[in-house]
Formats: sequence, C-alpha cells, structure tokens
Amino acid sequence: MTTRPASSRRVSTPKGSTLPKYSQLREVLRKQIETMSADQPIPSEYELCDKYDVSRITVRKALNDLIHEGLLYSQQGKGTFVAPRKFRIEWAQEMAGFHADMARRGLAVKVRVLEQKIVPADQRVADELSVTLGDPVVKIVRLRFVEEKPFDIATNYTPWVVFPGLEKEDLARGSIYTVIRTRYGVQIDHGVRVVEAVPCPSDAAKLLRVKAGAPLLLIHNTMYDAAHRPVEHSVIQRRGDRAQVEIAVVTEKAGGV
Repeated sequence: MTTRPASSRRVSTPKGSTLPKYSQLREVLRKQIETMSADQPIPSEYELCDKYDVSRITVRKALNDLIHEGLLYSQQGKGTFVAPRKFRIEWAQEMAGFHADMARRGLAVKVRVLEQKIVPADQRVADELSVTLGDPVVKIVRLRFVEEKPFDIATNYTPWVVFPGLEKEDLARGSIYTVIRTRYGVQIDHGVRVVEAVPCPSDAAKLLRVKAGAPLLLIHNTMYDAAHRPVEHSVIQRRGDRAQVEIAVVTEKAGGV
C-alpha cells in the first residue's frame, strides 16, 4: 500500500498564516481556478479532503465562498465547475452612501448588525485594501431593511490600522461612511463598483426572506480617499426583486472643452 507523503497532504500556505483552514484552502483553490477553463469540473469534495487532509466541512466552506464570489458554480448531482469569466463594464455613477441614498428617496431604513469584529484579511480583501494577507481588518456584516422588509446583506471590510476601534462603534443607527468621516477624519473621494447577477445562496435566502436561488445583485465596492488609498471594501447581496441599478451616463469631452 502506497501512502502519500504527509507534506503533499496539507494545504500549502504562507509560513505563520493565521487564516482558518477553510480560508487557506479557498486561496489555494482560487489560484488553481485561474489556470482552468470555464465549465471545467473541479475535484470532488472527497478528493479535496483526501488531497489536502482537511474535513468535509472545511472543503464545503471554501467552495461556498468561491461560489458566492462567482468563481465556481454547482450543479446538483453533477459536481462543481469553474464559472465562465465575466466582463467588467465601466459605468459612471454618483457615489452616495446607502443611508444617504435611501433618505434622499424618503425611504425608512433599519439595520441589524450580524457580525462586527477584527479578522485576518483573506487574499481577496488583502488585494482590495492593499494590505498583507492575514493583516487585521474590521469586518462588519449587516442585514439592512427598507420599509420594514429585508433589502440586502452588506459585508464591509476596513483596515484596522486606519480605523482602530471601528469594531466597537454602534453601526445599527447610521452609516459607516459617516463614522469614517466624522470620527477618523477620512473623506472618501472615489471608488470602483462592480455589479453582477447571481442566484441567492441558502444562508442568505433565510435572512432576506426569499427562496434559495432567487436572483440577487452582487455588488463589490472598493472606496478610496483623495490620495488613492483604499479605505473600505464591501460585498453586498441585494434582493433582485427589490432593487434596480441607476447609472449616470456622461459624454466624453472633446478637445478638453
């Protein structure tokens, strides 16, 4: 009987990594996905458990994260596959915080904070915030209601070194952007926003009171200050039956006029 060497059965991660095992496995798989073709199947849960010497729960959490990011998709009874690459379309859009935008429309907003703590940055968050993998970031997850009905789930990340103590702020009553500006003196100057349509995962469906698989708008935001320093990254799961995207279209100025 041949036994695979122990070193090849562990998730390969940077020395001293503080990330949980499922995050480590997710980043290993993310790099593999970059080399694979659209609709190509990835190894089964059993094969991943055996190859990386991790539990099935660890594998499922890693795969679910990648599915939620739109990098993989799952077909019941068939397996998990690499999602087709998506094209990014640049839009000109006015930047406004959620609370300010809803208030301007005369809509009542309520917020339930689901998670608010310091966590080590995974690779995606580290890239967006220009920090090192594993650096402390403040993670804030909120379920937001508009007119008493669930509207979206917002997950925000900010560098802890820039906003120490943000994990203790009362964010059930106001905007993160307002706190960033008034307490920390950081003014958000511009940002990048990417929107895509995805099916709603089962865990989010329970919170949003929709059926699993219902359409969602998945919105990725990265906001910068005037020095082009990234200060906030968010991932928003917004009910597709309750939201539209409004885009401001502008003409190109010719000859600098």
